[in-house]
Amino acid sequence: MIFSSKCVSFARSSCHVSRSGRDGGFTLTELLIALAIAAVLAAAAVPSFKSVSRKMAVRGTADELVAGIQFARSEAIRTNRTVSLSLDDRTWRVFIDTDKNHALNGDEELLREGIYSGLINAQTPALWFDFSPVGTTVSSTGTFPVGICLTTADSPPAQRQVFFPARASSPVVQANCN
Repeated sequence: MIFSSKCVSFARSSCHVSRSGRDGGFTLTELLIALAIAAVLAAAAVPSFKSVSRKMAVRGTADELVAGIQFARSEAIRTNRTVSLSLDDRTWRVFIDTDKNHALNGDEELLREGIYSGLINAQTPALWFDFSPVGTTVSSTGTFPVGICLTTADSPPAQRQVFFPARASSPVVQANCN
């Protein structure tokens, strides 16, 4: 009969006795090496994650702006009234403009508002868009196409352009600003 710390057996072949005396597991050195490798891989992944998160923030802002534009157009058609969308570098607002001055001064009915992230700048030649009860669009520039460029403040910038074609019922999101 063989006695060891791992098994009791009557046959020699069914019991394995370690020659080194180790019972298995990892040594402290092996664990430290594995942690060092994991830290190096994590440090290499952080810059690419930062770039991806910036791109996703710009994409999310562009999608939210497109949803606001589509909401303004659908509200104009639904209510049979002119609905305005005003833009500045930090916010967009959808409202029913009663005095036709394209600014919120207290007597307008605010329908929806969006605030851009602190990292994102909006650059646009148009300050407002009016949507008629039949869904047509007029802009403050009076010309189409009009593009709203959303960029991150840091370098290299992540960009998305919300583009208004001349005769489309919905804006188009493009990957880069012209």
